[in-house]
Amino acid sequence: MSEEFIRGVDEDLRHKQLTGIWKKYGPYVIAFLVGTVLFVAGNVTLKNYNENHYAQVADQYSKVEQSVLANDMDEALKNLAAMSDTGVDGYQILVAFKEADIELGKGNREQAIAALDKLTGASGVEKVYRDLASLKAAMIALDSASYDDIKRRLAPLTIEGNVWKYMAKELLAISALATGNGEEAKSLFLQLEQDLEAPQEIKNRARDFKSVIE
Repeated sequence: MSEEFIRGVDEDLRHKQLTGIWKKYGPYVIAFLVGTVLFVAGNVTLKNYNENHYAQVADQYSKVEQSVLANDMDEALKNLAAMSDTGVDGYQILVAFKEADIELGKGNREQAIAALDKLTGASGVEKVYRDLASLKAAMIALDSASYDDIKRRLAPLTIEGNVWKYMAKELLAISALATGNGEEAKSLFLQLEQDLEAPQEIKNRARDFKSVIE
């Protein structure tokens, strides 16, 4: 039995293991992002705008939600485009994430990433939400982007004090693993597993992923 065949079988088994781990944990990671965006929706502030302006923007966004419920995604995107320049606090964030979700649902990954990248570069948006957009864009790009591209997106989020540090490190490690950078992935997962301040669920996932590498 050739070494090439054995290596091929080993890689196939490893891929199945990784797929199984992602199926187990992926929904929780995605649910966290969705929950964070909903939190933003519940904390829209309107300090600098009068009631009439707020009512107009709220009505526009309501039309977006109605179009989504009616499964008319093209109309939803049209209504979102009309809101793209809104200055009402919070809605710029909601518009970007909603547009990304709709485009992703239509299979348009590049457009989804572009919507999030636009928010990432928005000067009037708090850094925590711009970083969240970077995190979600990286998650969408994970299956197709190079490790260097994912690292470029996530490296600024992995610094000490960033609220998304641990999720960014986890995604970076997954990207390293998926693109064949096994030693880099192992090092990143080990850092997460041994970090006393890392959330326990992330440490558990890091241990599971690392066990596949080893």
